[in-house]
Amino acid sequence: MSLAPGARLGSYDIVGALGAGGMGEVYRARDSKLNRDVAIKILPDGFAHDSERVARFAREAQTLASLNHPNIAQIYGVIDEDQPAHVHALVMELVEGEDLSTIIARGALPLAEALPIAKQIADALEAAHEQGIIHRDLKPANIKVRADGTVKVLDFGLAKALDANASGASSASADAMNSPTLTAAAFAAGYGGPGTQLGLIIGTAAYMAPEQARGKAVDKRADIWAFGVVLYEMLTGRRLFGGDEVSDTLAAVLRQDVDWETLPASTPPALAALLRRCLEREPKQRLRDIGEARHALGELLSGHALSDPSGRADAAVPGASPASVPSPAAAPGPIRRGLSVPLAAALIVAAVAGSSFTTRWFTAAPAPTAAVPTRLSITLPDGDAIGESRLLPLAISPDGTRVAYIGVRNGVQQLYLRSLSDAAPVAIVGSDSALSPFFSPDSQWVGFFAQGKVMKTAVESGAVQLVADGTGETRGGAWGPDGFIYFAPNNASGLFKVPSAGGTPVPFTTLNREQGEISHRWPHILPDGKTMLMGVWTGPGPDERSVGLVDLATAQVRRLVPGGDTARYVADGFLTYGRLDTLLAVPWRAGQTDIGNLVPRAMAERPRLENEGAADYAVSTNGTLVYIAGGAERYAQRIVWVDRAGAVDPLPMPERDYEAVSLSPDGRRAIVQVREGTMGLWLYDMERRTLSPFATAGGSSQAAVWSRDGRWIAYRGTRKGTRNIYLKAADGTGDELRLTDKVGVVQGPGSFSPEGEWLVYTELGSLWMIRVRGDRAPQRLLDSAGNGQISPDGRWLAYESSVSGRFEVYAQPFPGPGPRTSISIDGGRDPRWSRDGKELFYTQDDRLMAVSIGSGATLTVGTPRELHSGRFRPSPNALTAWDVTADGRRFIRVQQVLPDRPLTRIDVVLNWFTELRTAAAAK
Repeated sequence: MSLAPGARLGSYDIVGALGAGGMGEVYRARDSKLNRDVAIKILPDGFAHDSERVARFAREAQTLASLNHPNIAQIYGVIDEDQPAHVHALVMELVEGEDLSTIIARGALPLAEALPIAKQIADALEAAHEQGIIHRDLKPANIKVRADGTVKVLDFGLAKALDANASGASSASADAMNSPTLTAAAFAAGYGGPGTQLGLIIGTAAYMAPEQARGKAVDKRADIWAFGVVLYEMLTGRRLFGGDEVSDTLAAVLRQDVDWETLPASTPPALAALLRRCLEREPKQRLRDIGEARHALGELLSGHALSDPSGRADAAVPGASPASVPSPAAAPGPIRRGLSVPLAAALIVAAVAGSSFTTRWFTAAPAPTAAVPTRLSITLPDGDAIGESRLLPLAISPDGTRVAYIGVRNGVQQLYLRSLSDAAPVAIVGSDSALSPFFSPDSQWVGFFAQGKVMKTAVESGAVQLVADGTGETRGGAWGPDGFIYFAPNNASGLFKVPSAGGTPVPFTTLNREQGEISHRWPHILPDGKTMLMGVWTGPGPDERSVGLVDLATAQVRRLVPGGDTARYVADGFLTYGRLDTLLAVPWRAGQTDIGNLVPRAMAERPRLENEGAADYAVSTNGTLVYIAGGAERYAQRIVWVDRAGAVDPLPMPERDYEAVSLSPDGRRAIVQVREGTMGLWLYDMERRTLSPFATAGGSSQAAVWSRDGRWIAYRGTRKGTRNIYLKAADGTGDELRLTDKVGVVQGPGSFSPEGEWLVYTELGSLWMIRVRGDRAPQRLLDSAGNGQISPDGRWLAYESSVSGRFEVYAQPFPGPGPRTSISIDGGRDPRWSRDGKELFYTQDDRLMAVSIGSGATLTVGTPRELHSGRFRPSPNALTAWDVTADGRRFIRVQQVLPDRPLTRIDVVLNWFTELRTAAAAK
């Protein structure tokens, strides 16, 4: 049942819902008699009509109410009301704060935070066990941590209270499988098959003891096992036992060995030994009393367990074997927010006051000897490919254990996570259309962009969360240790920042228009947490970008390296960046405001570098390099004819780095875009076979389209730091005419209306139109739309849009208003009308699709059909990368000269820092 705010149960006024728990709905309420806030837990409806279960529950609740401990959330009473419905509920202590599962989701807890939390949990368990009460469902979600650091364990003994009837027979229900706490009967119904009756509650699968999973009788040692699992997860930030199904998780509990190597190197031996005792599968071998754990944790907090006069570092844990525990290494990470300062300070002071072993724990380990670089490759599963390689599609976690990349599978582009120790990647559900991943500093989260939003996902759970709205085709992000995400919302702005927990983005850096800056992009925060590297663009050519250095406190920007992009600080004193498919490195340390007269060194690795300047590489803090192989030869392109069946016929043009092509209405000329230094437009004469410059001076020129009469060409021009639309006579004579003048945006022409009066164009993810002659006041047509194409009769507008969550092609009356008609099915982009208006063509990944169109009072649309498939250049940023002849029989396209296989491999170099230092020393 649900209760609305204002409802009343006995003397309690419902304030609002707090959420759903494993045992029912939870509400915040006001106790009108005692004038305090409480939590009310409405018990499952199955209780209401079972008098024996109600009586048993009341007896158990009385026992639980006898617990009075500062680390246990108290039960104040039981509600048994007939109005507003037959309700059985618990009145509980209202505990403010985060539950431990939320804290762990942010990453591994440093010892300074994990130890006091663990000790308070052990205190609570010890108090309950002394009263003969077993929790049976201890897990992070049942542990709250208040702002002052006080821990409260919730739902003590309720697992037993909510179990089957007093005789122990289970009663299955449809809701049981949906609860995070599973009854044995629910497990039997879901997995055990008919007639399976385990008879006891088995708790939450990932935290139950092996004997609990087998349905055997349990005692307090089941809680000790669960305590060990929770402590392990606090220290590592990862689930100990997991699986896709409950049965998989149970199997892991019963058989999977604990990977002790995942414990932080800074874990004290005494703590590792305690964990081993708690996680013994055989109950007789397990730690017998949680009081021993509470004592061991107290010793660790006081510093005494870090060393022992006998020389045994594990002396605080009875029965521990010195040979079975790992040795300590480097110091733990910084103290996290949320831990009380006095407690953290006391821990550090106590440690420093200890013996020589204490000093060893809190000092850096000796410098390791140089490791040999090792090369390997991550090959994507069959049928998968790297997606959107222009926009930095990969990242590596700071700890070097995981790679995040953007992949395409069955036509769907999404985020994938691949552990370097696993054989297969994991697709992140809910990440469709993902772009440009980046990790949090603790390696526990991945940020990315999708569908105009900043998103994040927890590494362990894969749960996707919204951070912020309002991005276009982003140009990268970085997650700072200050709790902010810094990102470029589009390709024509400064950087913005937003709290990683979610919020409204605010501007961070400001473009210097006087210096011609168009965009700040690809942020990378330095280890000091005070400065950031980023790309500064004054145009799309290699000579129109530089590496900038940003002060995070003041947002001031200083140009650092000319002619480079995607900069990273690595290896205790090197700056790396990409330029023309070469990875360059120069000695540099954080805090330097220039690179002096040092000459950058070219590294052997050649990351893929495309027109957006993003060198496809990433480096972890422990020296693992990941990259997508490149090379200048990958960008030798040719212009080709392709017929409807897919036969390719290259045009007799020189091989160059072509990016786009647009065909004149009479088919005698084509205008091509060439990326060599500054972007330029060139005219190709089909009969004379000549290629001559069209718009190459004064800045970059891109994305050209022809007027319907063939007399004019509209294009995007970068002039003095702004990217507007220009018009020029198609014969190349006369000066260019500036059509738009808005600053701080990127605009690209789409198509002319048949009579040449209007030009439809894109601007930051929206469609606009403007009169070519006369009054040039821009008019907004559509939001969330691009690549607008007016039909030959001028009545319809075809365009692409991601309003459904992925790009599809639509059409609607031009200039509107009118209904939107779906053209594509299963994805589509970049539409083109046939010259007679009877067909619409569009791309769907590597396929060229065609749809028959009937144009009358309404638009009639046929079923999409594939004409041909092949690896041709796509049309990003309103670039017209292909066109169709007047008769609709051939298509002119850009194709790579070398076999353009999909990108299916990520190269990895372990211990790359050794190679970097060796190369630096040799020059």
